[in-house]
Amino acid sequence: MMASMAMPSIAAPTRATGYAWYVAVLLAAGHLVSFIDRFVMSLVLEPLKASLGVNDAQLGLLQGTSFVILYTLAAVPLGQLADRIHRRNLIIGGILVWSLATALCGFATSFWTLFGARVLVGFGEAALVPAAMSLMAGYFPRSQLGRAVSLFTTGASLGKSAALIGGGQVLAMLTASGGLSLGVFGDFAPWQGTFLAMALPGVLLAILMLSVREPARAATEVARPGLRDAWAYLGRHRAAFLLHTGAAALTVLTIQSLLAWTPSFYVRFFALTAPQAGLWIGTVTLVAAPLGHLSGGALTDLFQSRGSRAPVAPVIALGLTGVLPALAVFVANSSLMVSLVAFGLLTFFGTLAAPASLAGVQMLAPDRLRGILTALFLAATTMIGIGIGPALVGFTTDLMGGPQYLARALAVVIATVAIAGVLLALASRRPFAAASAAATAI
Repeated sequence: MMASMAMPSIAAPTRATGYAWYVAVLLAAGHLVSFIDRFVMSLVLEPLKASLGVNDAQLGLLQGTSFVILYTLAAVPLGQLADRIHRRNLIIGGILVWSLATALCGFATSFWTLFGARVLVGFGEAALVPAAMSLMAGYFPRSQLGRAVSLFTTGASLGKSAALIGGGQVLAMLTASGGLSLGVFGDFAPWQGTFLAMALPGVLLAILMLSVREPARAATEVARPGLRDAWAYLGRHRAAFLLHTGAAALTVLTIQSLLAWTPSFYVRFFALTAPQAGLWIGTVTLVAAPLGHLSGGALTDLFQSRGSRAPVAPVIALGLTGVLPALAVFVANSSLMVSLVAFGLLTFFGTLAAPASLAGVQMLAPDRLRGILTALFLAATTMIGIGIGPALVGFTTDLMGGPQYLARALAVVIATVAIAGVLLALASRRPFAAASAAATAI
């Protein structure tokens, strides 16, 4: 049963204010920092592998599976909290937890201690997206939500670049100096010191987030929905949610698998050092990913402005279709420059689909259930995209015969997943339109 407290009716915003865009920028910064701490692992894979003596399958588990264990378990209760409590404070708490956990990665001395620290990173980051999406839906009208969400997802790509470029420079400096010494805390290998450095931006961001005001919830009453209410709503619109979530999860798997293994790809096949690979990949991502995110958000709003009740499906389908030719050039070319251009196109088309994926669940969810439905959506997409994707590539590489088969494993996994994602997105159009109309009528 839902308990409720009667409140005056609050109209949904009709146009975003300057302060709303300020909040969106801060939330995007939160996404940026979360992805720094999430993706610095991919930068240090090769020195970490040599230091701890792990194989590719274990590296895949460290990148994805460890992260999603508590992320998915915590997503639903944290999503419920986002519908009930002060969302800004929930975000601040999450930032502090994942920053501490990233620092703990620097203290790891074995596969299992590093695995445990990564589990805690996932727990902290589980608080961000449900609360951030709920805040954005409170500040932005439906007609501008695609662009607002694209700014948020752009933060994720900038975080990937910052992890690779900034983290790469930190790794290079620490390698040149022989590691990091912190007195009573001990001496740290360069890859360990990189984790410690990457944990610092979160503390500053948590302070800046104190300037965000909690918006009033746009509803005739402040409801306290439960999981039973969310499951009931999902049951009534299961086709729309299943098909959209499936397409979104495969979009995430495509992006995450690619970025998780690209540094190792360039180290193994182009003889780059880890910092060099991070600099090249981060620079390309810095240009291509924001273009993809912003283009995806603009296309979503364009379809929305033309009266489409399923504006996200064609954007997801277009993005994943574009991945396929770029992937073929990326894995088969022996020229570093051509390969990097292909990687840029892969990044652009993959990230083109990302804002539509996240905006879509906001369109499907009524206001009173937005936090918990977003959390359920994230739990599913994260478990599949991050929990399975990097590990699947690692296991496929080992099954094919070892590290020299990484390019072939990437081609097989990503191409199969992208084609399936296109089919699911196209199939979602009719049920999405019906469910979206139902959500706006509540």
